[in-house]
Amino acid sequence: MFSIISEKLAMALTLPRYEDAHIMAELANSEDIAENVGSVGEFPYPYTEQDAINAIDSAISSYELGMGYNFEVIPKDIDSPVGMAGIRNLNTYAKNAEMGFWTGKRYRGHGYTRAALLLLLGFCFKKLEMQRVFATALKSNEKSLMLMESLGMKKEGVLRNAAITKSGPQDLVLLSILNGEFSPRFDIVFKE
Repeated sequence: MFSIISEKLAMALTLPRYEDAHIMAELANSEDIAENVGSVGEFPYPYTEQDAINAIDSAISSYELGMGYNFEVIPKDIDSPVGMAGIRNLNTYAKNAEMGFWTGKRYRGHGYTRAALLLLLGFCFKKLEMQRVFATALKSNEKSLMLMESLGMKKEGVLRNAAITKSGPQDLVLLSILNGEFSPRFDIVFKE
């Protein structure tokens, strides 16, 4: 099973496992996550174990086809998933991809998401040789925007009314980081 590991960050990203479906369903069953991950319907709420199994199926298929990489976020001190991080919309010609993530509510604020995203960026730039990684967040999601900026991502612009949430159309902020702007100060190991 493919994984990305850093001892310094005390973090691993692994392909999702079916035996973790119940944990993932419990973590993802959050109206807050569903509201902030995308437009209404993109991320199910309530989130069931079957939704988790479907997400695992999709992650494994995308990985096998080289179309996307979605990983469980597993901190060393917990040794259990706390969320997901991944990339999609890979453009192998332009060498760029879109990053996305979510973290279970009880695990926010501990640095796990930041460490996971640093590993994910290392994977994108070192293993996949991407030139640009981008992400979007609701303009109202200040914590995600601050987190992405702390990784070195820069705001590129605002996508007006690009998401539909329960409260209606919302603006998305587009951020990106280029390969030359990312300078990791941690170890990174790719295991097949």
